[in-house]
Amino acid sequence: MLTRRLGGGRGQHAGWISVAWVYLLATLTWLIAMVRQTPCHQTPTNSSPDRLGWMCYTDVTSLYFRGDALAGHLPQANGGIPYIDVLWEYPVLTGYFATLANFLSSLLGADLRLGISGDQGLINASIYFSVTAVGLFICFLWLMSSMIRIAGDNPLVIYGVALSPLVMTTSLINWDLLVVALTAAGLASWLEGKPLWAGVFWGLGVAAKLYPLVIIGALMVLCFRRGAWTTRVTRSWLVMASVGVAVWLLVNLPMMVTHLEGWSYFYTFNLGHRGADLGSIWLGLKLVGLPVGDPGLWARVVMMIGYGGLALLIYFARRAPSAPQIAYLAVAVFVVPNLVYSPQYVLWMLPLLLVVRPRLRDLVIFTLGELFYFCTIWWYLRKNDLTLGLGDVPWVYVFAIVTRIGITVWLMVVVVRDVVSVKVNHLPSNKTPATRN
Repeated sequence: MLTRRLGGGRGQHAGWISVAWVYLLATLTWLIAMVRQTPCHQTPTNSSPDRLGWMCYTDVTSLYFRGDALAGHLPQANGGIPYIDVLWEYPVLTGYFATLANFLSSLLGADLRLGISGDQGLINASIYFSVTAVGLFICFLWLMSSMIRIAGDNPLVIYGVALSPLVMTTSLINWDLLVVALTAAGLASWLEGKPLWAGVFWGLGVAAKLYPLVIIGALMVLCFRRGAWTTRVTRSWLVMASVGVAVWLLVNLPMMVTHLEGWSYFYTFNLGHRGADLGSIWLGLKLVGLPVGDPGLWARVVMMIGYGGLALLIYFARRAPSAPQIAYLAVAVFVVPNLVYSPQYVLWMLPLLLVVRPRLRDLVIFTLGELFYFCTIWWYLRKNDLTLGLGDVPWVYVFAIVTRIGITVWLMVVVVRDVVSVKVNHLPSNKTPATRN
């Protein structure tokens, strides 16, 4: 009985993988992430901590105080509700997550009335951040449960996420772990031949952040391979996509119907004329004096070329790429040319990379590149001297952008090579298409 509770009977990797150990080490990782936030904890005597110097900036508390009283937009610190009272630049499910955290904060002592003192606002923010961190910790544990389902008995895949320095550094910058957990749960369900549940999780994921949509779209190309319309993979995709659309509508309709302007702000904000932003190759070109005329147009062109190439790969490869390979490449094509490549986007990539490339070398190179960028972005925003004495260009930051994107492109090439070099392997007939793809 005790053996089963600690992870099951002894097997090939006995002592390496145990559910109890995975969750325990993931909890240790989360505690380190929380300790990193200590210098940024706002108090009446430390109301303006050096978030950039300590590299512990978080959108969670920064957006908590954002509002526009003249326009009637109340910050969450005064009980403002995203999409109704607060201009919220994230999809609806993330707004619901933030609203629930604020409601729970009010039950735990946060005073959300108008006219509160500045000190009370700091207390509110502290409670709100703590509640949000607990919610994101639950998402992290959920992510680990999905990684166990996906990885089987490969300890590097599981512990590579559970003990990742990238989780320790970026997990509390934003609410991204919510969509990462949903995406991983959807992938695990798809691989287990459960398209309905994959649709539920991916539909919720798109409602939290858009990037799972590119995975759904890329998997659709599998349906167009020769004879695919008569196979279970196509039927599975149609079930998954239909359920995903229904779930997305169910989550979004309340705000679409009642507060269309607030609901649409995320889309108008991101689809409008947005310039080259942090982490993007377009900002790197701008900093060195080689700006492109319309970075938004160039980003879309590069994405279209990338997705066209991915579609050709999926369609013409001797053997269809696996769902994790398709998912990794689809997300990578999305982030590489994007107008913004935030530090926490690494959380989108890490689980998928470990599944498709469970190699210690690749993980180390990827981690070092991301940590290098993580440090330099805060130095850049803090206006540290990154010029190396060579004019006014922040060369260190530019090099970090190029290094990070270069490593991602290299890993994409490696995954493509894996796809095209694989030998035809006829799986047993009892494997469903959804399972093997």
